[in-house]
Amino acid sequence: MNLIKKSAIALCALAMVFTACSDDDNDDKNTLGDKEGILLVTFGSSFPDPQETFKNIDNAAKKRFAGETIKWGYTSDIIINKLRQGNGEGSLKGQIIDNDTPQEALEIMVKDGFSKFEVQSLHVIPGEEFDELKEAIHAFKEKYEGVSVKIGRPLLDSDADIKAVADILAVKFSEELKDGPVLLMGHGTPHAADAQYLKLQSELQKLNPNFFVGTVEGIGFDAGTTSIGGILAELDKLSPKATKVTITPLMSIAGDHANNDMNGNTGESELSEQSWKERLEGKGYTVNTVMKGLGDYNEINKIWMDHLEDAE
Repeated sequence: MNLIKKSAIALCALAMVFTACSDDDNDDKNTLGDKEGILLVTFGSSFPDPQETFKNIDNAAKKRFAGETIKWGYTSDIIINKLRQGNGEGSLKGQIIDNDTPQEALEIMVKDGFSKFEVQSLHVIPGEEFDELKEAIHAFKEKYEGVSVKIGRPLLDSDADIKAVADILAVKFSEELKDGPVLLMGHGTPHAADAQYLKLQSELQKLNPNFFVGTVEGIGFDAGTTSIGGILAELDKLSPKATKVTITPLMSIAGDHANNDMNGNTGESELSEQSWKERLEGKGYTVNTVMKGLGDYNEINKIWMDHLEDAE
């Protein structure tokens, strides 16, 4: 009798184990809520000032998509690791992002009952990072069968986008252009989408020939990107010669690249490259710096929000 009881208890326990495992599998793959949400995706920053820019973009999304749940994700593992280790530059009080990758943010939202997502890339061009974002979303959709994910395109996606951004920047820098050329610093990439920077410069120069677009990764006009060296050569051709120039980031935020590669004081050590500001001052130019990211301009944010509205 005791043997029969023990066997029955063992069978019940085994059944409970299999039932629990089955429930876990259903929770992971089949049990989805019906809530809808928005995920804004950015490269990220460990600097304090860009947090205000992120808030401005966040406010634009909340105003345009009132009542929607809005989360954020970072695409930069380096930035995420720095922030998780408490290594941000200065105080990040008021930070609105939870230091999650896009995949992690989506996973959290699934656990909170979301199954329909609209993801907006806040990247400037549809380059490597945007491709990686699409790959991450593809893997997410394979893991959670039944989820719906639409993706909004980056800022300079189409020729119409490029013209619209050029029109906005021409107005924003109309006063600075009265004093001399305006130089915009993008990031640059070996991806084919790097061509978008020169397309933007072409549109800007139709409006004012004193606009120049360069990139941190630029290695010269002939290679399809613009370096500060290439821009300096173009400035030398201007007649009359300019004495004052304005520099500003062509990035969603004024973060590390804007503070260091564009406006920094790196010195003349052989181990460090001079910033744009230093190179220009070395050529005798008076340099005016506008430390604003593209996300600080509401008109630019509207384009990102339009892309979110049209997400596919």
